[in-house]
Amino acid sequence: MIRLPNICVGAMALLLLVSLAMPIQGAETKGKIASLNTDQSEFVLRDNAGTNWTIHLTKDGKVFLNDKEVKLSDLQVDDEVKITYEKKGEQFMASEVRGTRKK
Repeated sequence: MIRLPNICVGAMALLLLVSLAMPIQGAETKGKIASLNTDQSEFVLRDNAGTNWTIHLTKDGKVFLNDKEVKLSDLQVDDEVKITYEKKGEQFMASEVRGTRKK
């Protein structure tokens, strides 16, 4: 029977605890707003490759425009955005939307 030294077992346990305690980071993407449906808390994002994504804003999701916190309804078609999202089932759920609008 092979025994692992106690230090190896302790290191593996520590690694497991650290990996479970780390916050889950969402994925990020950039693009432009193609359309908005604020009644459903969703919008269509056209990424730089020309692909349209339907994005749903989470209940506690944050929206910023030019570094100022705003409502989703303050965004406009063609605003450039960077979103942080997670895929849940077939839906893309955004926890943060950071938009910029050229003046």
